[in-house]
Amino acid sequence: MAATTILQAMGVTTALLPATVLSTQTECLGTPAALTTTRWQQQAARHWSQLPLSFQGALVGYLGSVPAVQTAQQVLRDLAPARLVVDPAMADQGQLYPGLSTGYPETIRELCQAADVITPNWTELCLLTGQPVVEPTAPACLKMARLLRGRGISAQLVVTGVRQGKQVGCWLVQTDQLLFSGADYFPGHFYGTGDCFAALLYGYLTAGADLRTAVAGAERALAVAVRETSLLSDADRQLGMRLTDLVSYLVREK
Repeated sequence: MAATTILQAMGVTTALLPATVLSTQTECLGTPAALTTTRWQQQAARHWSQLPLSFQGALVGYLGSVPAVQTAQQVLRDLAPARLVVDPAMADQGQLYPGLSTGYPETIRELCQAADVITPNWTELCLLTGQPVVEPTAPACLKMARLLRGRGISAQLVVTGVRQGKQVGCWLVQTDQLLFSGADYFPGHFYGTGDCFAALLYGYLTAGADLRTAVAGAERALAVAVRETSLLSDADRQLGMRLTDLVSYLVREK
Protein backbone atom coordinates (compact mmCIF):
# COMPACT_ATOMS: atom_id res chain seq x y z
CA MET A 1 0.00 0.00 0.00
CA ALA A 2 2.82 2.41 0.83
CA ALA A 3 4.60 1.69 -2.45
CA THR A 4 1.41 2.23 -4.45
CA THR A 5 0.73 5.56 -2.73
CA ILE A 6 4.29 6.75 -3.32
CA LEU A 7 4.41 5.74 -6.98
CA GLN A 8 1.07 7.37 -7.70
CA ALA A 9 2.31 10.59 -6.07
CA MET A 10 5.40 10.40 -8.31
CA GLY A 11 3.27 10.01 -11.43
CA VAL A 12 4.22 6.39 -12.14
CA THR A 13 1.41 4.40 -13.76
CA THR A 14 1.28 1.19 -11.77
CA ALA A 15 -0.05 -2.30 -12.47
CA LEU A 16 -0.47 -4.17 -9.19
CA LEU A 17 0.26 -7.87 -8.80
CA PRO A 18 -0.08 -8.71 -5.08
CA ALA A 19 1.69 -11.95 -4.24
CA THR A 20 0.34 -12.37 -0.70
CA VAL A 21 -2.51 -10.45 0.90
CA LEU A 22 -1.95 -10.03 4.66
CA SER A 23 -4.29 -8.83 7.38
CA THR A 24 -1.44 -6.88 9.04
CA GLN A 25 2.28 -6.36 8.63
CA THR A 26 4.37 -9.33 9.76
CA GLU A 27 6.01 -8.00 12.93
CA CYS A 28 4.64 -7.50 16.46
CA LEU A 29 0.96 -8.02 15.62
CA GLY A 30 0.68 -11.79 15.89
CA THR A 31 0.35 -14.12 12.92
CA PRO A 32 -1.46 -12.34 10.09
CA ALA A 33 -4.13 -14.03 8.02
CA ALA A 34 -2.61 -14.67 4.60
CA LEU A 35 -4.17 -15.14 1.19
CA THR A 36 -1.91 -16.44 -1.57
CA THR A 37 -2.69 -15.39 -5.14
CA THR A 38 -0.52 -17.73 -7.22
CA ARG A 39 -3.15 -18.80 -9.74
CA TRP A 40 -4.59 -15.29 -10.07
CA GLN A 41 -1.09 -13.84 -10.69
CA GLN A 42 -0.51 -16.29 -13.51
CA GLN A 43 -3.89 -15.48 -15.05
CA ALA A 44 -3.28 -11.72 -14.70
CA ALA A 45 0.12 -11.98 -16.36
CA ARG A 46 -1.37 -13.95 -19.24
CA HIS A 47 -4.07 -11.29 -19.66
CA TRP A 48 -1.51 -8.49 -19.64
CA SER A 49 0.58 -10.31 -22.26
CA GLN A 50 -2.43 -10.23 -24.61
CA LEU A 51 -2.75 -6.45 -24.33
CA PRO A 52 -0.71 -3.74 -26.10
CA LEU A 53 1.29 -3.07 -22.92
CA SER A 54 5.01 -2.75 -22.33
CA PHE A 55 6.48 -2.64 -18.86
CA GLN A 56 9.10 0.02 -18.28
CA GLY A 57 10.11 -1.74 -15.09
CA ALA A 58 9.08 -3.83 -12.12
CA LEU A 59 9.47 -3.41 -8.38
CA VAL A 60 9.36 -6.53 -6.21
CA GLY A 61 8.98 -6.35 -2.45
CA TYR A 62 7.76 -8.76 0.25
CA LEU A 63 6.57 -12.07 -1.23
CA GLY A 64 6.20 -14.26 1.86
CA SER A 65 6.77 -17.85 0.71
CA VAL A 66 8.98 -19.93 -1.55
CA PRO A 67 6.09 -20.67 -3.99
CA ALA A 68 5.30 -16.94 -4.14
CA VAL A 69 8.92 -16.18 -5.09
CA GLN A 70 8.88 -18.87 -7.76
CA THR A 71 5.64 -17.49 -9.20
CA ALA A 72 7.15 -13.99 -9.28
CA GLN A 73 10.16 -15.33 -11.20
CA GLN A 74 7.86 -16.94 -13.77
CA VAL A 75 5.77 -13.78 -14.17
CA LEU A 76 8.87 -11.60 -14.57
CA ARG A 77 10.24 -13.89 -17.28
CA ASP A 78 6.92 -13.64 -19.13
CA LEU A 79 6.53 -9.85 -18.82
CA ALA A 80 10.23 -9.04 -19.39
CA PRO A 81 10.31 -5.59 -17.72
CA ALA A 82 13.07 -3.26 -18.92
CA ARG A 83 14.28 -2.65 -15.34
CA LEU A 84 13.92 -4.82 -12.23
CA VAL A 85 14.37 -3.45 -8.71
CA VAL A 86 14.17 -6.07 -5.95
CA ASP A 87 13.77 -5.31 -2.27
CA PRO A 88 14.60 -8.74 -0.78
CA ALA A 89 12.27 -8.10 2.15
CA MET A 90 12.68 -11.07 4.48
CA ALA A 91 14.50 -10.07 7.67
CA ASP A 92 15.51 -7.33 10.06
CA GLN A 93 17.33 -6.90 13.36
CA GLY A 94 19.26 -10.13 12.89
CA GLN A 95 16.48 -12.57 12.07
CA LEU A 96 14.02 -13.69 9.42
CA TYR A 97 10.51 -12.29 9.54
CA PRO A 98 8.03 -14.61 11.28
CA GLY A 99 6.67 -17.42 9.14
CA LEU A 100 9.52 -17.55 6.60
CA SER A 101 11.33 -20.85 6.14
CA THR A 102 15.09 -21.31 6.46
CA GLY A 103 15.21 -22.01 2.71
CA TYR A 104 13.61 -18.69 1.84
CA PRO A 105 16.89 -16.71 1.48
CA GLU A 106 18.17 -19.15 -1.14
CA THR A 107 15.05 -18.63 -3.29
CA ILE A 108 15.29 -14.85 -2.90
CA ARG A 109 18.95 -15.09 -3.93
CA GLU A 110 17.84 -16.71 -7.21
CA LEU A 111 15.33 -13.91 -7.77
CA CYS A 112 18.04 -11.31 -7.20
CA GLN A 113 20.12 -12.83 -10.01
CA ALA A 114 17.69 -11.27 -12.49
CA ALA A 115 17.64 -7.83 -10.82
CA ASP A 116 19.25 -4.60 -11.96
CA VAL A 117 19.20 -3.07 -8.46
CA ILE A 118 18.69 -4.71 -5.06
CA THR A 119 18.00 -2.91 -1.77
CA PRO A 120 18.63 -5.27 1.18
CA ASN A 121 18.99 -4.05 4.72
CA TRP A 122 22.07 -5.28 6.59
CA THR A 123 20.45 -8.46 7.93
CA GLU A 124 19.14 -9.34 4.48
CA LEU A 125 22.55 -8.76 2.92
CA CYS A 126 24.12 -11.16 5.42
CA LEU A 127 21.47 -13.81 4.67
CA LEU A 128 21.87 -13.39 0.91
CA THR A 129 25.61 -14.04 1.22
CA GLY A 130 25.38 -16.79 3.86
CA GLN A 131 27.37 -14.76 6.36
CA PRO A 132 26.79 -14.38 10.12
CA VAL A 133 24.86 -11.26 11.05
CA VAL A 134 27.47 -8.95 12.57
CA GLU A 135 27.68 -5.20 13.03
CA PRO A 136 27.85 -3.38 9.68
CA THR A 137 31.30 -2.19 8.63
CA ALA A 138 32.62 -0.94 5.32
CA PRO A 139 35.08 -3.84 4.85
CA ALA A 140 32.36 -6.41 5.63
CA CYS A 141 29.99 -4.72 3.17
CA LEU A 142 32.55 -4.73 0.37
CA LYS A 143 33.33 -8.37 1.09
CA MET A 144 29.68 -9.31 0.84
CA ALA A 145 29.31 -7.34 -2.39
CA ARG A 146 32.04 -9.54 -3.84
CA LEU A 147 30.31 -12.65 -2.48
CA LEU A 148 27.09 -11.62 -4.22
CA ARG A 149 28.89 -11.36 -7.54
CA GLY A 150 30.33 -14.83 -6.92
CA ARG A 151 26.78 -16.10 -6.47
CA GLY A 152 25.64 -14.72 -9.81
CA ILE A 153 24.11 -11.46 -8.56
CA SER A 154 25.40 -8.63 -10.73
CA ALA A 155 22.77 -6.11 -9.61
CA GLN A 156 23.82 -2.73 -8.29
CA LEU A 157 23.73 -2.92 -4.51
CA VAL A 158 22.12 -0.39 -2.15
CA VAL A 159 22.30 -1.40 1.52
CA THR A 160 19.61 0.30 3.59
CA GLY A 161 19.24 1.14 7.27
CA VAL A 162 22.93 1.90 7.91
CA ARG A 163 23.87 4.11 10.87
CA GLN A 164 26.76 6.52 10.32
CA GLY A 165 27.40 9.04 13.07
CA LYS A 166 24.17 10.88 13.87
CA GLN A 167 22.59 9.86 10.58
CA VAL A 168 20.89 6.78 9.19
CA GLY A 169 20.79 5.99 5.50
CA CYS A 170 22.25 3.65 2.95
CA TRP A 171 25.45 2.59 1.27
CA LEU A 172 25.57 2.56 -2.51
CA VAL A 173 28.30 0.13 -3.49
CA GLN A 174 30.25 1.27 -6.52
CA THR A 175 33.24 -0.88 -7.45
CA ASP A 176 35.31 -0.93 -4.25
CA GLN A 177 33.87 2.10 -2.49
CA LEU A 178 30.77 2.93 -0.48
CA LEU A 179 28.83 6.13 -1.09
CA PHE A 180 26.72 7.08 1.93
CA SER A 181 23.43 8.99 1.72
CA GLY A 182 21.57 9.67 4.93
CA ALA A 183 19.42 11.89 7.10
CA ASP A 184 18.99 12.62 10.80
CA TYR A 185 18.47 9.54 12.97
CA PHE A 186 15.23 9.22 14.94
CA PRO A 187 15.23 6.62 17.75
CA GLY A 188 12.92 3.63 17.68
CA HIS A 189 11.78 1.14 15.08
CA PHE A 190 9.91 2.26 11.96
CA TYR A 191 7.90 -0.43 10.18
CA GLY A 192 7.90 -0.14 6.40
CA THR A 193 10.83 2.18 5.77
CA GLY A 194 12.37 -0.40 3.42
CA ASP A 195 9.17 -0.58 1.37
CA CYS A 196 9.01 3.20 1.14
CA PHE A 197 12.69 3.56 0.21
CA ALA A 198 12.47 0.96 -2.56
CA ALA A 199 9.39 2.63 -4.03
CA LEU A 200 11.02 6.07 -3.91
CA LEU A 201 14.20 4.74 -5.50
CA TYR A 202 12.21 3.04 -8.24
CA GLY A 203 10.21 6.22 -8.85
CA TYR A 204 13.30 8.39 -9.24
CA LEU A 205 14.95 5.84 -11.55
CA THR A 206 11.79 5.72 -13.66
CA ALA A 207 11.89 9.51 -13.91
CA GLY A 208 15.36 9.24 -15.47
CA ALA A 209 17.72 9.85 -12.54
CA ASP A 210 21.01 7.97 -12.41
CA LEU A 211 21.37 5.58 -9.49
CA ARG A 212 23.46 7.85 -7.27
CA THR A 213 21.03 10.75 -7.70
CA ALA A 214 18.05 8.43 -7.18
CA VAL A 215 19.51 7.04 -3.94
CA ALA A 216 20.14 10.53 -2.55
CA GLY A 217 16.65 11.67 -3.57
CA ALA A 218 15.02 8.61 -2.03
CA GLU A 219 16.84 9.21 1.27
CA ARG A 220 15.76 12.86 1.40
CA ALA A 221 12.16 11.94 0.68
CA LEU A 222 12.11 9.04 3.14
CA ALA A 223 13.31 11.39 5.87
CA VAL A 224 10.10 13.38 5.43
CA ALA A 225 7.99 10.30 6.21
CA VAL A 226 10.22 9.21 9.10
CA ARG A 227 10.01 12.65 10.67
CA GLU A 228 6.20 12.59 10.53
CA THR A 229 5.98 9.00 11.80
CA SER A 230 8.40 9.72 14.67
CA LEU A 231 5.66 11.77 16.33
CA LEU A 232 3.48 8.66 16.75
CA SER A 233 3.41 6.29 19.71
CA ASP A 234 5.16 2.94 19.42
CA ALA A 235 1.78 1.22 19.05
CA ASP A 236 0.70 3.51 16.21
CA ARG A 237 4.03 3.03 14.44
CA GLN A 238 3.22 -0.68 14.15
CA LEU A 239 0.44 0.26 11.74
CA GLY A 240 2.93 1.56 9.20
CA MET A 241 4.48 4.78 7.96
CA ARG A 242 2.55 8.04 7.86
CA LEU A 243 2.78 9.37 4.31
CA THR A 244 0.79 12.62 4.31
CA ASP A 245 3.83 14.90 4.39
CA LEU A 246 5.72 12.69 1.96
CA VAL A 247 2.93 12.78 -0.62
CA SER A 248 2.85 16.59 -0.39
CA TYR A 249 6.64 16.68 -0.78
CA LEU A 250 6.55 14.45 -3.87
CA VAL A 251 3.74 16.43 -5.51
CA ARG A 252 5.66 19.69 -4.98
CA GLU A 253 8.74 18.09 -6.59
CA LYS A 254 6.91 17.22 -9.82
